[in-house]
Amino acid sequence: MPITQAALLHGEPPFFGGTAMKIRMLLLTAVISAALVGCGAERKSAKPEKLSGDMDKTAEITLFGREYKAELRRGGEGVWECGFTEPESLAGLKMTYDTENCRIELDGLQYQCDGAALPEYGLMPLLATALETLIDGKDISCTVRGDYTEETGETSGQRFVAKVKGGELTELEVDKALTVRFR
Repeated sequence: MPITQAALLHGEPPFFGGTAMKIRMLLLTAVISAALVGCGAERKSAKPEKLSGDMDKTAEITLFGREYKAELRRGGEGVWECGFTEPESLAGLKMTYDTENCRIELDGLQYQCDGAALPEYGLMPLLATALETLIDGKDISCTVRGDYTEETGETSGQRFVAKVKGGELTELEVDKALTVRFR
């Protein structure tokens, strides 16, 4: 592209296409800067929020598309009790789980098995392991998202994401398997 006398006389650089091109570049730079600043405001790296080891909550559970409601309680380090209230066919079923054993009770009947005998993608292994990891706060990455912290970790080779608000766990999702909303 030849340099014209008019371009040299008006002070326009010969390879930038004139004033219109300068304005477009300025606008593009402003838009990109605004987008980058906006993304940075939403995501801040953070430390895991300290969760209480004394958990006692109502849990709305979806496991592989099936819905349940239960009272979930931590009965000590690594010991979890899950008492189902819904669906009606499971109401009254209580599971007590730690990594070594699982005891199931219903209407006065009890069954106990080794924790290793349960499928690793079963409700209690997935849920208990994820919750213990969150309570320990180890191997967790965190991002602040508005009014809650998103805490990410792994259980049984599956990625999990938890929402924590004000030190209270509100939601837990294990990829393609389990979603729990805590009340």
